[in-house]
Amino acid sequence: MLKMKAKRNFAILLVVGFIFGFWIRSTRWINLQQLNINSLSCLSFNDDNNILITNSTINNDNPTQLLLIGVMTAQKYVNTRAYNIWKTWGQKVPGKIIFFVAEDTVVDYPDMPVVKLKGVDDTYPPQKKSFSMIRWMYDNHLNDFYWFMRADDDLYVRYEEIEKLLRSLDSNKAHMLGQAGLGNSAEYGLLALGSQDNYCMGGPGVVFSRESIRAVAPHLQSCLMNLLTGHEDVELGRCFKRHVGIPCTWSYEMQILFHNNQTATNTISGELKQLRSAITLHPLKNPDNMRKVHIKALTLQLNELRAKRIALKNILNKEITEHRNVLNRKINNITSDIKEWDYLASNSILFCANKVMCPRHTVEHTMKSSLESTISQLFDEFNSNARQRGRFLQFENIQYGYTRLEQRFGVDYILDMILWFKKFRLPHRTTLSVRRHAYVQQKFGDIEAISEKKARIFDIKKAENFAKNKSEQVGVDLHLPGTSFLYPSKIIHIVLPLSGRASTLNRFAKNLINIVERGDLVLNIVRYNSKNLTEDNLITNILNDLRKTIDVNEIQMGDKDFSRGVALTMGANKLSDDSLIFFSDVDMIFDENTLHRIRMNTIRGVQVYFPIVFSQFSPQTWAKSDISYNVNIDKTNHYVYDNYRGYFRHFGFGLVSIYKSDFDLIGGYNLTIKGWGIEDVDFFSKVINSTLRVMRAPDPGLVHIYHDVNCSGDMPKQQYHMCLGSKAASLASLDYLIEKIDNI
Repeated sequence: MLKMKAKRNFAILLVVGFIFGFWIRSTRWINLQQLNINSLSCLSFNDDNNILITNSTINNDNPTQLLLIGVMTAQKYVNTRAYNIWKTWGQKVPGKIIFFVAEDTVVDYPDMPVVKLKGVDDTYPPQKKSFSMIRWMYDNHLNDFYWFMRADDDLYVRYEEIEKLLRSLDSNKAHMLGQAGLGNSAEYGLLALGSQDNYCMGGPGVVFSRESIRAVAPHLQSCLMNLLTGHEDVELGRCFKRHVGIPCTWSYEMQILFHNNQTATNTISGELKQLRSAITLHPLKNPDNMRKVHIKALTLQLNELRAKRIALKNILNKEITEHRNVLNRKINNITSDIKEWDYLASNSILFCANKVMCPRHTVEHTMKSSLESTISQLFDEFNSNARQRGRFLQFENIQYGYTRLEQRFGVDYILDMILWFKKFRLPHRTTLSVRRHAYVQQKFGDIEAISEKKARIFDIKKAENFAKNKSEQVGVDLHLPGTSFLYPSKIIHIVLPLSGRASTLNRFAKNLINIVERGDLVLNIVRYNSKNLTEDNLITNILNDLRKTIDVNEIQMGDKDFSRGVALTMGANKLSDDSLIFFSDVDMIFDENTLHRIRMNTIRGVQVYFPIVFSQFSPQTWAKSDISYNVNIDKTNHYVYDNYRGYFRHFGFGLVSIYKSDFDLIGGYNLTIKGWGIEDVDFFSKVINSTLRVMRAPDPGLVHIYHDVNCSGDMPKQQYHMCLGSKAASLASLDYLIEKIDNI
């Protein structure tokens, strides 16, 4: 009886277990259906034709390379984020980079190495895409690379740093490198992880050794069929832990090397301290930010190479032993050659140390950034052998310091710093706050002389891709590269806005007649009616006489309200893309040397010339003391420079030399600005924010003749204040005003 009862209970339990197991399997299947990743059955790993479709042929006939990076992306981002990776750090990978996309993805750039995974779509989370990518790497490139990396399309990788790390490790051992994670606060304990388990966070990237890929590949399909969460990186880590026996690297340092900042803003600015110590940086979802970070990373590389070059040169010159701890780079023959030091107080106030009454000011952003970079580099060198010495130095703050700039050699610092001295070896483990002096030299590279043609070719190659891409947006045919890119244009097109002022135009015309010949320049007058018929007739006669010497074009604006920005734009629009334009004012005079500097300092696609003009004060303040002054102002020698006569207007940007194609690329002048002022500052800002370089220097041949300034109260407030400021600055010199005060 008991045996029959036992058999009956066993049968009942068997049926219940069967039903329960079937229910679990059905529920599991439904969950997988919801994730759209039923299994990898649609991918036959034994048949390459069913695995992938490639946009570009991906061959690898080279010997075994270091690293294969697989970037997972989607249709939404393949032509933006992914392409930006390909054009920045993807070009310098120590191995190969491949972009993995869904089967039906459309890629606009045929040069990108893209793999389209058959049967894979852009479902998120991308478990199927991730597992399929790992399997593809195993099937096609296992023996071609030592290391493999899984990356997202918003990740920046410092390729030189990851190469250093991977070459120090053995790829024949199973490794999974990345930032270890256990889930966020809401998910902690709900990811079905063991007490000693973790996973590598997918955002900052995950690196696998060849041995790890070899061991996990046969089990990828079973892992995909037995998912416990909806997180792709968690399930990938679980698969490696279960079948390879390795967790993500448990190391505090990994959160610095594989940096993940979920609170990152959409803008990148400042020194970006994380980049200096990081191998990867995540997330960079804005393509502009990716390019900015890439520039900063290249700057770090350049600084390291410069430092290495200087160190090697010092060894060759035996300066390390002969001039150790000496800040003087040269012997000064006279006292005036000695550069004074500036005093730095608590990293916030700067003033000169060689005078009693010296104005104090906050430290400029450029100097502060340079000082931060120098200190970071200094402490990196201090801590380069921290493990061997058993101690670590950490910067705290600057108490005070001295700094000086020697333009030919570099920047010198004497810094009084507070730092933390940390010993981490037992039994002497301790942390102390100490104060130390540091004597630092930031050396400049040697001056290198190259031919002008070679320099132009080098600059043009850098600007060519940007110019081509920009030309597609604005519809401009740049004909890159052309002769106007390599050699300066002979003909200068002066664009001159004019409204009345016949006598001033007469002086301008006479100056042109004296210095140029036909074929040297073309004068493009953008003419507004002056509401004075006699004045307009005089202007017409002057231009007719001028046509006998040079080519003159007129653009009639009629009775429209005067706007300098509109006038200059109208004049530029009449010219061809390869025209060299000089935007001028009728109050200017210049000589043939100025025309030569305009030609040489303006490089198409590369450089814009903003000359600094010598602006005269009112003759009433200097005429009596200047023997060159003539009552007939046109007979006065205007090429005289002293503090009484005038000043170089460093904050005036109205005169500019630029090629027409570059003018169009940056967007031209703001046409909404009416009347006087602001349009030049706005245009200068556009040039600064473009890829074009600004050439700005005093031009002694370019003189602004004084004239009365009328600041109308009808001007917008900002323009009115700028007008008053310009008027006040041009009335008289400080020396003249001081003399007047003394005579009171």
